[in-house]
Amino acid sequence: MRQKNPIRPAAPARDSADPFEQEFAGIALGWDDRSPRECECDHGDDEAYAACGRRAKWRVTIDCTCGENHPRTVELLCTKCLRTAREDLGDESITARPL
Repeated sequence: MRQKNPIRPAAPARDSADPFEQEFAGIALGWDDRSPRECECDHGDDEAYAACGRRAKWRVTIDCTCGENHPRTVELLCTKCLRTAREDLGDESITARPL
């Protein structure tokens, strides 16, 4: 039986000599593949964004079903915030996939 390899491939090498390209590559996604992703749920007030801070375990897609062509929303959420989102957005179409 074939076993899964728990080691992830290394990030691609940055061969470019242009400092702008190197800096952009470092911030383009905001994280590298090996760092844990944080929950994106907003726990702040109207004036400021306050991240949840827990480790995200779900990639959640929210589709509006009201008929006004609202855009699809994609968020990375922890299990607790996913549960809260399902309760708050009862009529919306929520699809959750594990990260």
